[in-house]
Amino acid sequence: MRDQIETLRLCIEPFSCDDVAASFAWFSDPEVMRFIPTGPDQSMGESKQRLARYIEHQARHGFSKWIIRERLSGQAIGDSGLLVLEDLGKIDLGFRFARSHWGRGFATEAASAWVRAAFVDFDLDRLTAFAHPENLASLRVLQKLHFRSMGHDRVMGMDSLVFSLSAMEFQLLAGSPAAEAVHSRGLHKPR
Repeated sequence: MRDQIETLRLCIEPFSCDDVAASFAWFSDPEVMRFIPTGPDQSMGESKQRLARYIEHQARHGFSKWIIRERLSGQAIGDSGLLVLEDLGKIDLGFRFARSHWGRGFATEAASAWVRAAFVDFDLDRLTAFAHPENLASLRVLQKLHFRSMGHDRVMGMDSLVFSLSAMEFQLLAGSPAAEAVHSRGLHKPR
């Protein structure tokens, strides 16, 4: 099973218990967590519990939310990954970054790598993504990755726009000029 994803600028790997302090920096930031149904973590203890849930999910499914580090510096800058939403019967793609790393294309880079991993490495049939209607940055990322809008829904108590991408759609896009443009910008490291 895959235990690391590398892109041109990022190294994405499963969380460990040692990542609590670094991840608390963005898990506790009200602006970063503004569109997350649970809101910001109020203590390191809450972040420790969050990571424990991600680590358990990883053991059960082979994927989860993973920590993102800049490749050059090794600095933890956010998290991204896939979560099985048991109640909804869906696999959710999510991403978030420390505010100091917004606006640099990292979300598109990480999410693009996860889409590829989901369909190529984990052999999933479909991904879903949920975004608050006011979360314009996330909506742009999902649009760039060719997720289709499936309408509005209430997800985990939050008004959400629902998006979907199937493995078949991914395969059709993989040879398209749009997909080639993404690859040519260096968002995927050759395997």
